[in-house]
Amino acid sequence: MVAALLIAGPAFMARAVAPVAGAVVGAWVVMALVANHSTVTSFSVMWVAMSIAMMVPTTLRPMMRAADGSARRAWTFLVAFVSVWLAAGVPAFLIMNGITWTPFWITLAWIAAGLYQLTPGMHRLVRSCGSVRFAGDPLTYGLRQGLRCVASCAPVMLAVMVTAMSLPGFVLPLALLVGFTILLCWEKEPSTSRQALMGVGMGMIVLAVLGVIVLGGGGAAHLH
Repeated sequence: MVAALLIAGPAFMARAVAPVAGAVVGAWVVMALVANHSTVTSFSVMWVAMSIAMMVPTTLRPMMRAADGSARRAWTFLVAFVSVWLAAGVPAFLIMNGITWTPFWITLAWIAAGLYQLTPGMHRLVRSCGSVRFAGDPLTYGLRQGLRCVASCAPVMLAVMVTAMSLPGFVLPLALLVGFTILLCWEKEPSTSRQALMGVGMGMIVLAVLGVIVLGGGGAAHLH
């Protein structure tokens, strides 16, 4: 990927790579500043920033393949890809704000994400999502990559987001989000094996159980 960026040419770097990098950095700044996610407006701002900051870095390989040296094609792909994640924000808002996220419910979210990580279907989606195979126009390709990315990442993203919302300050939540962005990028690397993905899933389950044992259940969870 680094080599592909280096040989892309100065025009492509100036019109596509540099603006995309700037948008990602700006999105991380917005995520650090938005503390309240309970209103539709604040959640929408946070979700747009999250879609750019955390998801765009995971799809750079397919973007480069779809672009084929054209900045316009690169942006077409990215707009389509991010649009799918923006649409996923509607059910995400209902789930994240429809439950009082006690340690008990957060633990269940992590266990569910870990179990999903063990399934063959998730492994196929990750392989497909990180693939550089391309046929057709960049718009269709971006939509397809977005759908596969949402389907493969949604459970762990839900667990990460509700955990980040429960942590104090902004340093710990931001560190958690950065860490999982790196993890998601690593998962989509062609060299990442199925066994490694399953190991991550088992780690999620074990850490979730240990966490609820140490922190306690936080009382009975209920909808609000």
